Amino acid sequence: MDSKSYKEIVNPQNDQLSAITNGLNSFGLEQTGWEAPARVAIVCEDYGTDVIGGVIGHSIRQRFYLTQLWVAEEHRSMGVGAELVSRMEAFAKERDCRDVVVDTLNSAAVLFYESLGYRVYMINPNYIRGFDWHFLSKEISQSDTVHQPSGRDGE
Repeated sequence: MDSKSYKEIVNPQNDQLSAITNGLNSFGLEQTGWEAPARVAIVCEDYGTDVIGGVIGHSIRQRFYLTQLWVAEEHRSMGVGAELVSRMEAFAKERDCRDVVVDTLNSAAVLFYESLGYRVYMINPNYIRGFDWHFLSKEISQSDTVHQPSGRDGE
């Protein structure tokens, strides 16, 4: 008798998602012999209290993947997103990454990243009805000037 059970879970718990993600990541690392990615998050707080923006990513094998960037609507177009990306690029540079890659379905985000020097290298048209999936990258060499925070908290 088979002791396995299968079930569909709508809105699964984080521990259920983590079990799948961690299992896949472990398998991938075993197959490639690579080390685990260095994960990082950088947040921007309004007067040290409320999070008004943040960026999340990870580096692996000299490539940095910027996976999420968010800025609260009332703080957009004020340089917060650009500063967060700049600080993430500095982290990537410290990790000896050769480039930063990002993907998005948001056409406004494509323009934002392009304004920061990113270039579109691939588009999957109409990936989700009405939305193209854009893949962008930016080379960062050790000679590039990237923002270096002046203190531990960037002040």
